[in-house]
Amino acid sequence: MTDRGTITLFHGEALFRAGQPATHFYLVQHGTINIVDQAGVTTMRAFTDGELFGIPEVLARGTWMLSAVAWGPTGVQRFTAERLFSSLSEMPKSHSDFLCQIASLA
Repeated sequence: MTDRGTITLFHGEALFRAGQPATHFYLVQHGTINIVDQAGVTTMRAFTDGELFGIPEVLARGTWMLSAVAWGPTGVQRFTAERLFSSLSEMPKSHSDFLCQIASLA
């Protein structure tokens, strides 16, 4: 299922579920990830090729409020929270403050 941070999902397979800790953020390499309500019925948002998602939740060190499910065969690259936090320490304070402000909205 994983290879160097790359995850291959089948149609309907969950990447994460509501209530799990947000320890990674993701880049959709191909396919679609639907962010669905807790019942798994309504798609709240869809991410497709080249889109990043999960950064505000990781910055907030929170849990996923919704679930992420593949729509069709999908590949995503996974990045650890530590990678994001180490990048924050290397960027100008104004940029890291901005990202932290975004995280407070998650």
